[in-house]
Amino acid sequence: MFTRENDLSGFRLEQEHDAAYEADELLDEAVIAEIGEAKIVLHGSTEPGALEGASYLSVDTEYMGELSIGQRQLFEVLRGLELGSIYCVTTVQRLAEMLQLKSPLAITARLDNLQSLGAISGVKL
Repeated sequence: MFTRENDLSGFRLEQEHDAAYEADELLDEAVIAEIGEAKIVLHGSTEPGALEGASYLSVDTEYMGELSIGQRQLFEVLRGLELGSIYCVTTVQRLAEMLQLKSPLAITARLDNLQSLGAISGVKL
């Protein structure tokens, strides 16, 4: 029998925060803006729909595993959006603004980590 271990020590949690990107002068502003414009659709399924190029996320609304503070913040926002609407479209930049982050890269790190933990699925950024 296999068991899944929820261990945050394997993640680079510093990438979930703005400070990880503030001093990096090699980051291309156009690329960062493009990442921020990436669309995320929440409607309870990862099945792609009419909006091309979007990530169709599904949130495990019953997820009870350990999350970092940043992951927990984003998870609660995504969970609320999924439970509170039939179909919700947002962007990575809008999620960053909701969590008072400057960099959409911090959101992509959180999304990747949440998906690795099984709290969400469908991330294709």
